[in-house]
Amino acid sequence: MPNQPLQSASSSGKFTRLFSPSADNIVPLVILLLLLHLLLWSVFTGLSHRAPDWDNMEELVWASGLEWGYYKHPPLPSWILYGLVSIFGRPVWLTFFTGQLSVVLSLWLVWKLGCEMTTQRRALIATLLVSLVAYFTVRGVMNNHNTMQLWSVAGAIWMFYRATRYDSMRAWAMLGFFCACAFLTKYSALIQFTAFFLYLLLTGHLLRARTWKGIALATAILIAMVTPHLLWLKQQAAGPIAYAGNEMVPQASYWLELQELFSFALTNLGRIAAMILALVIIAIWAARQYKLTPKSARPPTIASELAASDRFFLLLVGLAPLALTMIVAGAMKIPLAAHWATTFFILFGFFSFWFLRSGDDAALLRKTVIVVVVMQVLGAAGYGLARGPLADKSGRPSRATFPGAEVSRQVHAAWQANMQTPLQLVASDTWLGGNIATHIGPQVQVLIDGDFGKSPWVNEERADKCGMLVAINRSKVNPDQIDNEVIALMAQSTQHGTLEIPWTKKPGGPTVVVEWGIIPPLPECNTLAK
Repeated sequence: MPNQPLQSASSSGKFTRLFSPSADNIVPLVILLLLLHLLLWSVFTGLSHRAPDWDNMEELVWASGLEWGYYKHPPLPSWILYGLVSIFGRPVWLTFFTGQLSVVLSLWLVWKLGCEMTTQRRALIATLLVSLVAYFTVRGVMNNHNTMQLWSVAGAIWMFYRATRYDSMRAWAMLGFFCACAFLTKYSALIQFTAFFLYLLLTGHLLRARTWKGIALATAILIAMVTPHLLWLKQQAAGPIAYAGNEMVPQASYWLELQELFSFALTNLGRIAAMILALVIIAIWAARQYKLTPKSARPPTIASELAASDRFFLLLVGLAPLALTMIVAGAMKIPLAAHWATTFFILFGFFSFWFLRSGDDAALLRKTVIVVVVMQVLGAAGYGLARGPLADKSGRPSRATFPGAEVSRQVHAAWQANMQTPLQLVASDTWLGGNIATHIGPQVQVLIDGDFGKSPWVNEERADKCGMLVAINRSKVNPDQIDNEVIALMAQSTQHGTLEIPWTKKPGGPTVVVEWGIIPPLPECNTLAK
């Protein structure tokens, strides 16, 4: 069915013209919608949360220094946040904004990939639908290594498509760059690399000399970028590799593993449910115009108009990471955390092409924008209200309602009342120590769990001579694990105290209980060079 000009009472408006068939370039609309997504989730979350999520606080603490790696993960996300912290300081909203910045950049790259295969409008339909996946919304505000890997994996997929389609050496080079960024974010990038290899193998690209030249170029760039981190990793007795090993202890039996796989699949089905719901609404809405049209006369699906090679690319590269992960985990009895699948759904918006029909693309895009924007607004507002004001009023303790600023103010006041030297170091768990340090200022660092190995940004000599504030969360609700190193440091403190602060605004609700101690500075502290 040929496209018909879009009729509208406000057809003279610039926004309306973006949907019309005569508008060949809808980049302004794409940018507008992505900025709206960024603002919705950053603003509603930033305004409603008194403290960030645990992962966000961890990144704020790690951003105290530029390291070649951190005790859990590779360094790139912490480097990015380090640069932003240098500009904006350490406000709570910055971590939500950074997570959503990765989301929006990945959505832009997904759209650019779609434009290689189909029209700009159809590519935008797929991009808008995938933006409803929970890893791009409620979990997209979690500034962790899963969220921060989205943009590099999306870029790698786009460049891999261009490299194999056009034999472009420039695309192969950019593929190496994006793959290196993905690896320097989280080692799970290897599963995406495996999907690329399978595609090359099954399509016969590995039989072509040009492909091997491209692989060599991409590999050279990847190795050059990741080598410093690998050299650092080799020196770590207990680093990211050990942490990953502890996270993947095999199950005792295949029956338990089967239950884990079912839970993993069910949880992730729930996390793509909003996208599925939107697709159903749009498909039913769009199908109304074909009620009186015989099935044989109805237009084909969008997928049928794609090149066969593009359909194969979307299906294999889009589904292989999820399938491979579940197969390998099942065979090795490895338990799977649902959020490890964060980057596995990047291409899922394109699967809507198998259900949506071609025809009036402008009308279909308009319906998609309406449905997606309404769901995004409701989702962002609902999430912000539920995690913040409603939880606060109902007395439900959570990370979002944690009174970090007040805890920080009171323990800092205790330090200032006893010490003449400015506070420079807090020894505590990541969460409590981060809440204290971030509200005082960038000069205050966190000695994570009292462990210098976990906190390479802390100068051990200065810490020994300049003292520290030790803090332990003694709250009965949601207590964090207390490491022996922190307990030992608390035993060395000369001043002690305990503070109790309402966790929420509900009278008689739960309280935050913090034990604090002070290890005083030595006279030699003033002679140390900063």
